[in-house]
Amino acid sequence: MDDLEEFVCEPYRHEGAGRPPRNPLGILKALVVKRFRNIPSDRQLYRRLWSDPELRELCDIEEHEKPYHPSQLTRFRQRIGPEKLEYIMEALVGRLRDAEVVRGEIVACDATFIKAYSKRDPKDDSKGYSDPDARVGRAEKGYRLGYKLHLAVDANSELPLAVIAAPANENEKKHAPELIEKAIQATDRKVRVLVADS
Repeated sequence: MDDLEEFVCEPYRHEGAGRPPRNPLGILKALVVKRFRNIPSDRQLYRRLWSDPELRELCDIEEHEKPYHPSQLTRFRQRIGPEKLEYIMEALVGRLRDAEVVRGEIVACDATFIKAYSKRDPKDDSKGYSDPDARVGRAEKGYRLGYKLHLAVDANSELPLAVIAAPANENEKKHAPELIEKAIQATDRKVRVLVADS
Protein backbone atom coordinates (compact mmCIF):
# COMPACT_ATOMS: atom_id res chain seq x y z
CA MET A 1 0.00 0.00 0.00
CA ASP A 2 1.88 3.06 -1.25
CA ASP A 3 -0.75 5.49 0.02
CA LEU A 4 -0.62 4.35 3.68
CA GLU A 5 -0.15 7.89 4.98
CA GLU A 6 -3.05 9.22 2.91
CA PHE A 7 -5.23 6.26 3.91
CA VAL A 8 -4.54 6.79 7.64
CA CYS A 9 -4.98 10.58 7.42
CA GLU A 10 -8.27 10.43 5.48
CA PRO A 11 -10.59 10.23 8.56
CA TYR A 12 -8.85 13.32 9.99
CA ARG A 13 -9.44 15.62 7.04
CA HIS A 14 -11.56 18.61 7.91
CA GLU A 15 -11.98 22.18 6.83
CA GLY A 16 -12.47 25.32 8.81
CA ALA A 17 -11.38 26.38 12.25
CA GLY A 18 -9.96 24.11 14.89
CA ARG A 19 -6.70 22.69 16.04
CA PRO A 20 -4.92 20.58 13.39
CA PRO A 21 -4.74 16.89 14.34
CA ARG A 22 -1.56 15.17 15.51
CA ASN A 23 0.24 13.12 12.88
CA PRO A 24 -2.03 10.05 12.32
CA LEU A 25 0.81 8.04 10.75
CA GLY A 26 2.93 8.74 13.83
CA ILE A 27 0.09 7.54 16.06
CA LEU A 28 -0.17 4.34 14.00
CA LYS A 29 3.58 3.83 14.40
CA ALA A 30 3.23 4.35 18.17
CA LEU A 31 0.53 1.67 18.35
CA VAL A 32 2.68 -0.75 16.33
CA VAL A 33 5.67 -0.04 18.60
CA LYS A 34 3.44 -0.65 21.63
CA ARG A 35 2.68 -4.18 20.35
CA PHE A 36 6.22 -5.05 19.26
CA ARG A 37 7.75 -3.84 22.52
CA ASN A 38 5.03 -5.48 24.66
CA ILE A 39 4.01 -2.22 26.32
CA PRO A 40 0.84 -3.21 28.20
CA SER A 41 -1.14 0.06 28.18
CA ASP A 42 -1.52 3.41 26.43
CA ARG A 43 -0.48 5.18 29.64
CA GLN A 44 2.77 3.24 29.83
CA LEU A 45 3.43 3.98 26.15
CA TYR A 46 2.83 7.69 26.89
CA ARG A 47 5.39 7.58 29.72
CA ARG A 48 7.93 5.74 27.55
CA LEU A 49 7.49 8.31 24.76
CA TRP A 50 8.39 11.07 27.24
CA SER A 51 11.69 9.47 28.20
CA ASP A 52 12.93 7.50 25.18
CA PRO A 53 14.36 9.70 22.36
CA GLU A 54 14.74 6.72 20.00
CA LEU A 55 11.07 5.83 20.45
CA ARG A 56 10.03 9.46 19.91
CA GLU A 57 11.93 9.60 16.63
CA LEU A 58 10.48 6.27 15.50
CA CYS A 59 6.95 7.61 16.18
CA ASP A 60 7.52 10.95 14.38
CA ILE A 61 7.40 13.09 17.55
CA GLU A 62 9.43 16.29 17.21
CA GLU A 63 11.72 17.38 20.03
CA HIS A 64 9.42 20.26 21.00
CA GLU A 65 6.21 18.15 20.89
CA LYS A 66 4.50 16.25 23.68
CA PRO A 67 3.99 12.50 23.17
CA TYR A 68 0.66 11.16 21.90
CA HIS A 69 -1.74 11.22 24.84
CA PRO A 70 -3.76 8.04 25.57
CA SER A 71 -6.95 9.91 24.59
CA GLN A 72 -5.42 10.64 21.15
CA LEU A 73 -4.62 6.95 20.72
CA THR A 74 -8.22 6.04 21.62
CA ARG A 75 -9.66 8.60 19.19
CA PHE A 76 -7.35 7.28 16.46
CA ARG A 77 -8.68 3.73 16.96
CA GLN A 78 -12.26 5.01 16.86
CA ARG A 79 -11.75 7.13 13.74
CA ILE A 80 -9.86 4.48 11.79
CA GLY A 81 -12.14 1.65 12.90
CA PRO A 82 -11.54 -2.10 12.83
CA GLU A 83 -12.15 -2.49 9.09
CA LYS A 84 -9.42 -0.02 8.11
CA LEU A 85 -7.01 -1.43 10.69
CA GLU A 86 -7.61 -4.91 9.25
CA TYR A 87 -7.02 -3.56 5.73
CA ILE A 88 -3.73 -1.98 6.87
CA MET A 89 -2.64 -5.28 8.42
CA GLU A 90 -3.48 -7.21 5.25
CA ALA A 91 -1.52 -4.72 3.14
CA LEU A 92 1.52 -4.94 5.43
CA VAL A 93 1.40 -8.76 5.42
CA GLY A 94 1.21 -8.60 1.61
CA ARG A 95 4.37 -6.48 1.51
CA LEU A 96 6.16 -8.85 3.87
CA ARG A 97 5.06 -11.81 1.73
CA ASP A 98 6.28 -10.12 -1.48
CA ALA A 99 9.64 -9.40 0.21
CA GLU A 100 9.76 -13.09 1.27
CA VAL A 101 10.02 -12.18 4.95
CA VAL A 102 6.78 -14.15 5.43
CA ARG A 103 6.61 -17.39 3.50
CA GLY A 104 3.49 -18.82 5.09
CA GLU A 105 4.29 -22.43 4.30
CA ILE A 106 3.92 -23.46 7.96
CA VAL A 107 1.06 -21.71 9.77
CA ALA A 108 0.31 -22.04 13.49
CA CYS A 109 -3.16 -21.17 14.84
CA ASP A 110 -4.07 -20.47 18.45
CA ALA A 111 -5.97 -18.02 20.63
CA THR A 112 -4.82 -15.80 23.45
CA PHE A 113 -6.85 -14.05 26.14
CA ILE A 114 -7.00 -10.22 26.16
CA LYS A 115 -8.22 -8.55 29.35
CA ALA A 116 -11.08 -6.06 28.96
CA TYR A 117 -10.73 -2.63 30.55
CA SER A 118 -14.12 -2.90 32.21
CA LYS A 119 -15.78 -4.26 35.31
CA ARG A 120 -18.47 -6.88 35.12
CA ASP A 121 -22.02 -5.67 34.63
CA PRO A 122 -23.82 -5.89 38.02
CA LYS A 123 -27.05 -6.92 36.27
CA ASP A 124 -25.36 -9.64 34.18
CA ASP A 125 -21.90 -10.63 35.43
CA SER A 126 -21.13 -12.61 32.27
CA LYS A 127 -20.51 -9.38 30.31
CA GLY A 128 -18.71 -6.07 30.72
CA TYR A 129 -20.29 -2.93 32.16
CA SER A 130 -18.48 -0.17 30.23
CA ASP A 131 -17.54 -2.65 27.47
CA PRO A 132 -20.72 -4.62 26.76
CA ASP A 133 -19.06 -6.71 24.00
CA ALA A 134 -16.59 -8.26 26.47
CA ARG A 135 -17.53 -11.63 27.93
CA VAL A 136 -16.31 -13.89 30.70
CA GLY A 137 -14.20 -16.72 29.35
CA ARG A 138 -11.34 -19.03 30.19
CA ALA A 139 -8.03 -17.25 30.80
CA GLU A 140 -4.62 -18.39 32.07
CA LYS A 141 -5.83 -18.50 35.68
CA GLY A 142 -9.53 -19.28 35.83
CA TYR A 143 -12.22 -17.20 34.18
CA ARG A 144 -11.91 -13.48 33.43
CA LEU A 145 -13.67 -10.72 31.51
CA GLY A 146 -12.26 -9.98 28.08
CA TYR A 147 -11.72 -11.16 24.54
CA LYS A 148 -9.89 -13.91 22.71
CA LEU A 149 -7.54 -12.97 19.93
CA HIS A 150 -7.53 -15.81 17.41
CA LEU A 151 -4.24 -15.75 15.50
CA ALA A 152 -2.77 -17.47 12.45
CA VAL A 153 1.01 -16.96 12.53
CA ASP A 154 3.80 -17.70 10.07
CA ALA A 155 5.82 -20.28 12.04
CA ASN A 156 9.19 -19.27 10.55
CA SER A 157 9.06 -15.50 11.04
CA GLU A 158 6.57 -15.60 13.96
CA LEU A 159 4.66 -12.74 12.32
CA PRO A 160 0.85 -12.71 12.30
CA LEU A 161 -0.90 -13.49 9.03
CA ALA A 162 -4.53 -13.22 10.14
CA VAL A 163 -6.38 -12.27 13.29
CA ILE A 164 -9.94 -12.38 14.58
CA ALA A 165 -10.98 -10.69 17.83
CA ALA A 166 -14.00 -12.24 19.54
CA PRO A 167 -15.63 -12.28 22.99
CA ALA A 168 -13.75 -14.56 25.42
CA ASN A 169 -16.63 -17.01 25.77
CA GLU A 170 -16.59 -18.03 22.08
CA ASN A 171 -14.89 -21.32 21.27
CA GLU A 172 -11.86 -21.38 18.97
CA LYS A 173 -13.57 -23.91 16.69
CA LYS A 174 -16.21 -21.32 15.78
CA HIS A 175 -13.59 -18.98 14.27
CA ALA A 176 -11.13 -21.56 12.91
CA PRO A 177 -12.59 -21.85 9.35
CA GLU A 178 -12.56 -18.07 8.78
CA LEU A 179 -9.12 -17.71 10.37
CA ILE A 180 -7.65 -20.47 8.18
CA GLU A 181 -9.24 -18.97 5.04
CA LYS A 182 -7.76 -15.55 5.89
CA ALA A 183 -4.32 -17.14 6.43
CA ILE A 184 -4.53 -18.94 3.08
CA GLN A 185 -5.42 -15.67 1.34
CA ALA A 186 -2.65 -13.77 3.18
CA THR A 187 -0.02 -16.29 2.06
CA ASP A 188 -1.28 -16.34 -1.53
CA ARG A 189 -2.26 -20.02 -1.07
CA LYS A 190 1.25 -21.16 -0.07
CA VAL A 191 0.20 -22.92 3.15
CA ARG A 192 1.55 -26.47 3.26
CA VAL A 193 1.36 -27.31 6.99
CA LEU A 194 -1.18 -26.14 9.56
CA VAL A 195 -0.39 -26.51 13.27
CA ALA A 196 -3.17 -26.11 15.87
CA ASP A 197 -4.35 -27.76 19.05
CA SER A 198 -7.28 -30.16 18.89
